[in-house]
Amino acid sequence: MKATKVRNQQIYRATNQVRNKQLGASLSKQLRQKYGRRHIRILDGDVVKITRGEYKGINGKVTKISLDGNRVAIEGIKKEKIKGDKVDILIHTSNLLITSLKTDDKWRTKILEGKAKPTEAKAKPTEAKAKPTEAKAKPTEAKAKPTEAKAKPTEAKAKTKSSDKKEDEK
Repeated sequence: MKATKVRNQQIYRATNQVRNKQLGASLSKQLRQKYGRRHIRILDGDVVKITRGEYKGINGKVTKISLDGNRVAIEGIKKEKIKGDKVDILIHTSNLLITSLKTDDKWRTKILEGKAKPTEAKAKPTEAKAKPTEAKAKPTEAKAKPTEAKAKPTEAKAKTKSSDKKEDEK
């Protein structure tokens, strides 16, 4: 398949499940430490900070989500039209950083708590894993010696073949 066709399937004709993941944004450092995740889907009511673009540095609450372009409308960011109407500006989710989560949703809190792991539990298994790898290193060194010994006879055979060819030429 052509690259453009694949891209169209992934972006424009994506299922709702795929679009759901595309609407994710990065979490702030405090939220990363708390929940053990790097990004999560944006929902109405989350507080975000804009990290790139014309409105960089502005914090606001998410008011509307557009599945069409993976964009989000943020409270307080509006553009005035010529006729005087004010219109929401949609900002792409990749340009956002989530600073506060709306945790009213039970499903969302269940996902967040299920992913988080205590930091002490992570330290103990790594120490236990370090010891078996050291023990495994010794047998590999022993295996390396016989392969070196095998290499020498093949070199000797190659020398005898080349000397045989020289004798045939004479």
